[in-house]
Amino acid sequence: MGFELSVENAVPYLVDRGVLTPADGRDAVAEFLGGGVSNIVIKVDVDGAGDRGLVLKQSLPQLRVEDDWFADRKRIHRERAGIDYLGGNNYPAGQHEDAGGSRGMWSVPRVVDEDRENFVFVMTAAPRDGANWKEQLLGGQIDVAVAERVGSMLGEIHGSSMVVGADVPDGLAEFEDLAYFVQLRIDPYHRATALAHPELADVLESEAARMLPGVEDRRALVHGDFSPKNIIVSGQGNAAEVFLLDFEVVHLGNPVFDLAFMLNHMTLKAIHRPEWAERYCRAARGFWNAYLSSVGGQAGDEETLERDTGRQLGALLLARIDGKSPAEYITLDEEKRYARETARALLMGKVVSLADLHDRLTDVSVRGRGSTGSP
Repeated sequence: MGFELSVENAVPYLVDRGVLTPADGRDAVAEFLGGGVSNIVIKVDVDGAGDRGLVLKQSLPQLRVEDDWFADRKRIHRERAGIDYLGGNNYPAGQHEDAGGSRGMWSVPRVVDEDRENFVFVMTAAPRDGANWKEQLLGGQIDVAVAERVGSMLGEIHGSSMVVGADVPDGLAEFEDLAYFVQLRIDPYHRATALAHPELADVLESEAARMLPGVEDRRALVHGDFSPKNIIVSGQGNAAEVFLLDFEVVHLGNPVFDLAFMLNHMTLKAIHRPEWAERYCRAARGFWNAYLSSVGGQAGDEETLERDTGRQLGALLLARIDGKSPAEYITLDEEKRYARETARALLMGKVVSLADLHDRLTDVSVRGRGSTGSP
């Protein structure tokens, strides 16, 4: 892979790039953050940097999963472009990170350096007082106001970037290429799952096709990994601030994908922790309603949007059980069985609304019933 970031070389690398002075480098401390399955991510804390450190991110050519999964390392440059696009727009409610480190109701990192040769960029870190939203949700800290803030943020992103037709603004044109989205989402999610469930291959391929819209379709800037793990929360209730991360799958596509992706994570957690299912469902409804309020008429017909989101949610739910990136906390056979049944019900139109889905997730009698023809 050539040069590979590590905890040992991160600080000297920043000094060599001129991001840190030699004096700052002597006091800087590097910490490995992981990077999920697709990247190396290292945080560097610098003495006197206030509430901000630096984060270095390098894309991997082969993702760290059980099955072979390769992706073009140039996706790191797309991620940097996505951050720049969002950080450079003035949104009506969200105040974004700027050179002075200002914070608002929602924000994104600021890129401070890019090394195209080694597929690395450096950005500002999340607030030090922030907590990962996934960890909060799994721990039972299910704040509906935070979910509403996240829904409003997504509505602002989609609404401000919505286009119909071939006339794409210059700032969005570079996101029209869907190759990274196919490599990181369509192939390992929809198509890998279709191989595991050949009886559902046609409907899964149909859902994949809907996420690859043509120029005649409604399109928006889609994050592509709009998940609680990529949201850092500071504060709580109506005072909560959220910080959005991980833009490597950003593209101009079907906004339904982001909606279904987030609702899928709420659904998985309700399956995993049925004693909190009602609370996860309330958060999901808060997210959905806030999104609709934020995006306004740009969403199109709400009933159609909800139906389309439900079908895509079914595809993603099944993918997190039987695709290339299974949810790590869904381990019990009963959880997997129930997730598969729920996914099938969504895909086949037996569950057509969020209300139907939430009734199912909170109905103990449905949850406890044995398999009824599920795969």
